[in-house]
Amino acid sequence: MARIFDRFFNYSANPSCRQYPNATLLIEGLQKEEGAAIHCLSVKIAAPVFRIGRGYGLPEEDIEELHCDCILLFMEKIRTGKYEYRGNEPSTYVIEIAKRRVHHYARLNRQHQTAQLLPSTDPPDEPGYGSQEQVELLAGLLDQLDENCRNLIRLKYLEGWRDKQVIAEKKTQYTTENALKTHRYNCMKKLGEIGERWKKMGKMV
Repeated sequence: MARIFDRFFNYSANPSCRQYPNATLLIEGLQKEEGAAIHCLSVKIAAPVFRIGRGYGLPEEDIEELHCDCILLFMEKIRTGKYEYRGNEPSTYVIEIAKRRVHHYARLNRQHQTAQLLPSTDPPDEPGYGSQEQVELLAGLLDQLDENCRNLIRLKYLEGWRDKQVIAEKKTQYTTENALKTHRYNCMKKLGEIGERWKKMGKMV
């Protein structure tokens, strides 16, 4: 439960990200090295990078270092012209940097036998949890979405299905992971918009 609320508020409630409602504006802000843009990127990658690090058994201080390193590497790529913007969400690129760095460290650890064998697949998601108030709030928000969006969010964040499993067992109409992730991302944006309306109406605090 905490995962979906973290993800939801990362998309909808962070003041820095409100200045950058789409990837193009965020990239423009990052190219200018605007503090708000860097903070927005940091917020967007925080939960995924934390899960990646935890999946490989990294302590919190190492995860924080990984988080900062990935942002610095990305900013350096922008400064040196090594990053070409093609309309994609920049946070996705930075998360891939994090995955590659962790895989690299894992290979080194295996070679030097300084750590136990680490998983070669995506690390498992953390189990959900939350208060009754959070459960009821989330249920009300999800009820405002169409059935397809409710299903995509429920499978990933409430039931803990991996995307590969969802595709293999035909839990949705999507046949590729990219299509699944794209549509789920759009559903999370819709959820954020509903949450913003609810906050203005006093339904959320």
